[in-house]
Amino acid sequence: MELKVVCQCGQKFKFDAEPVNGQMPFAVNCPVCNANGTAAANALIAAQLAAAPPVAPPPPIAPAGGGLRISRHAPEPPAAGAPPPLSAVGSGSTPPPISALRPSVPDKKSKPKVEGEFSLVRGIIGAVLGAGVGCGLLFAFWLWAHFRFPLMGVAVGAAAGYGARWLARGTDSTLGIITAVIAGASVTGTFVLMYGGFALFNIISIVFCTGVAYRASSE
Repeated sequence: MELKVVCQCGQKFKFDAEPVNGQMPFAVNCPVCNANGTAAANALIAAQLAAAPPVAPPPPIAPAGGGLRISRHAPEPPAAGAPPPLSAVGSGSTPPPISALRPSVPDKKSKPKVEGEFSLVRGIIGAVLGAGVGCGLLFAFWLWAHFRFPLMGVAVGAAAGYGARWLARGTDSTLGIITAVIAGASVTGTFVLMYGGFALFNIISIVFCTGVAYRASSE
């Protein structure tokens, strides 16, 4: 309840209070002259309580006659296409688990694709051996034909990739990256050895070489 008291000195002040038995629960003093304003506050409480409308009592609860009654509604018919309730399945049967209702999705990130006992170290050794064999064949072909074929590095990439895959007994994305680096470095060194330098058209051969090496040893 909000009360606004006017002191004898002319000061007005207001405050909130919850009356107890129609009286102030604490003493009130003027903030200016420190005069006691409890009597004026009690008069305001009495005036507000007298002006407030009376509260009607709640209606009485009628006693229930004839004992307890329970209303039962007829069960609604199941919608078309809805599954039968569990009670219709049988008391001895149990519903299947939720995991059995979900279709199995193969994990696309399952790596490595193991064909046997996978070994990354053996795969790197196979990549080095395959790249060496491929570069040897590339250099021998150049000595025999003296012909600059732009895609000659593809053979080196294939030899390195399948050599890594064969010795590793499987494939792996890490093995594919390492094999691609070995094949690309081997082809670059072989081109420098054959031509005495590095030409721009050799970039095409190196790109194809690393791509073939990666796909052969990682997929």
